[in-house]
Amino acid sequence: MVTDPHAALRSLLAGRLRGHERRLRRFTEADWLRYADLLAGALLVAVRRRFVAGQDRAPVIRFVASARERYDATGYDVDPVLGEALVWAALGERPPVPEGAAATVARTVLLLGLLEDEGLTVSERDGVLAAVAGTMVRREAP
Repeated sequence: MVTDPHAALRSLLAGRLRGHERRLRRFTEADWLRYADLLAGALLVAVRRRFVAGQDRAPVIRFVASARERYDATGYDVDPVLGEALVWAALGERPPVPEGAAATVARTVLLLGLLEDEGLTVSERDGVLAAVAGTMVRREAP
């Protein structure tokens, strides 16, 4: 199905950004909710591959700055405080970040940065996608 949120995330993880964007444009509200959950799960998995709870703040700050530099075209789309809060929340160091467009954009930028930094193979990226299934809590559209 063209609007499948899982397929959209797979496109993002595979680096097929045009296909990813094309799928996003066709999403319904329910698709967006499901995609937000999948994206949050993917970021959780990727953050925990790279960082550990209780670690020094400097590597997280440097990573968020680097991801923003590479993937935030305007330099204003991702608030660095929000980016860092998402990483710390994924590590269980802070409360979850409220959902919204800003959080979705920040998660996307951070996930792209983590994937690039890790240099994951296609099968490793598929492994991230498979691991996301274990982090999911299903939400329904209001």
